[in-house]
Amino acid sequence: MPQEVTRRVFVKDSMLTGAGTVAAAGLASQAMAADASAATENEALGNTPTAMPGSWTAKIGDIELSRLMLGGNLIAGYAHSRDLRYVAPLMQRYNTPEKILETLEVAEKNGINSINTCVWDDVRPLRKYWEKHGQKIKWIVAANPSPMSDKPFEQIDKAAKDGAHIIYMQGVCADALVKQKKFDMIKRAAEHMRGTGRPIGICAHSLDVIIACEKAKIDVDFYQKTLHTRNYPTAQKPGETGDYGKFDNSWCRNADEVIDFMKTVKKPWIAFKVMAAGAIPPRKAFPYTIDAGADFVLAGMFDWQIAEDAQIIKKSLAKAKRTRPWRA
Repeated sequence: MPQEVTRRVFVKDSMLTGAGTVAAAGLASQAMAADASAATENEALGNTPTAMPGSWTAKIGDIELSRLMLGGNLIAGYAHSRDLRYVAPLMQRYNTPEKILETLEVAEKNGINSINTCVWDDVRPLRKYWEKHGQKIKWIVAANPSPMSDKPFEQIDKAAKDGAHIIYMQGVCADALVKQKKFDMIKRAAEHMRGTGRPIGICAHSLDVIIACEKAKIDVDFYQKTLHTRNYPTAQKPGETGDYGKFDNSWCRNADEVIDFMKTVKKPWIAFKVMAAGAIPPRKAFPYTIDAGADFVLAGMFDWQIAEDAQIIKKSLAKAKRTRPWRA
């Protein structure tokens, strides 16, 4: 059986040694200070769950979505945790099926009405949520083509059958297909996704994917593209290349170029990895992302982070200074 291209393929190991250990101690101190600052700001914003006003939602296709979306990495156990190997199993142990259900309920109370996961993730907690509350939380699903399979669009069909409200091609897959000059498979996958009758999109870490899709006029309803600054300690250094980083530590190597190009794109833009997988605090990441022109912010959130993050997004939207028009 051919191997599917997934995020796990790109997770790499590294070891801290010598001076790195000293640096880590310093980073821990910085993180404590940042947490204290965030707590103070949370008090100022207020931590009472408040549903977002209707004007703070927008449509992709015919689906009404909150500007802040719940990411699936923390729930599924994907951890871009650099060399901290205990983080992924810790996340999986914390996010039990019961806790996932609770997280979805907290999200809804705070005006968040969508979750973004992969078709191969466990969908049973979401189904239980739907059984209890109805389909108030919309399911945005990554489903990849399998070029070497005799059923190349099996994942897309599965996503549709399982109840996805929106389907898109995952970034790791789209990046690889463009790099391997297999763009025809992206075209075919988009056509197959369109045949499901749902809104569809293409995701990317590499800006080359979005540029190629726009040039070819691929029929999709939105793009999902990484965006964050390099203003965090483990970000790529000058001279380092690649969209994923040497130690699974970077996903947007050219933020200014992304912002400039997306100004020319008329389709809605879901920005993800906006906190560089937890390295940038939301009070910095969210205003930057909204001002940069993204229409939606996709953020991995534990249940205890949701109320604060929703408040920060609301504040960011109210004070937005954008040069890109809202495309949704």
